[in-house]
Amino acid sequence: MDQPSSTETAETAADPETSAVETRNERLVRDYFAAVWNGGDLEAFDTDAVSDDYVLHHGTDDVYTVDELRTAWADWYEAFPDLQNEIEDVIATADRVVVRYRFSGTHRATVFGVPATGIEVETAGIVVFSVEGAQLSEAWALDDVDGLRSQLGARRVVADQSDS
Repeated sequence: MDQPSSTETAETAADPETSAVETRNERLVRDYFAAVWNGGDLEAFDTDAVSDDYVLHHGTDDVYTVDELRTAWADWYEAFPDLQNEIEDVIATADRVVVRYRFSGTHRATVFGVPATGIEVETAGIVVFSVEGAQLSEAWALDDVDGLRSQLGARRVVADQSDS
């Protein structure tokens, strides 16, 4: 269930134009979240809401283009066909929208090298969307991948840092 917006502040209430842009940006992200993050509608990447140059930075190193995101989301929906990303908080500005969300789903196919377990998992994350000209242009996502791997029984791979 989507939570109330955090968009309205004393400053934006005094400036209806700023408030309108922030409200538009929040709606853009909520609609994108509903389509892609919850509905599996990968055609949403082909709409005017998403820039052709859109990229998602995940964690500290991974960068996904639109085409790579289509594949990643398809794989994610295969692994967790009942997945849900519940929006817990939204903060919108004139050029950014921050979403704090909770992910849940049942593990039904291989992910992180772990075959389907039937385990119901839950984790949380935050994603910051950049909005330019009423389009999503870039995003940065951080979530508890280690916690998710742990729930599935996967071992974390750590680079060997020994002095040999």
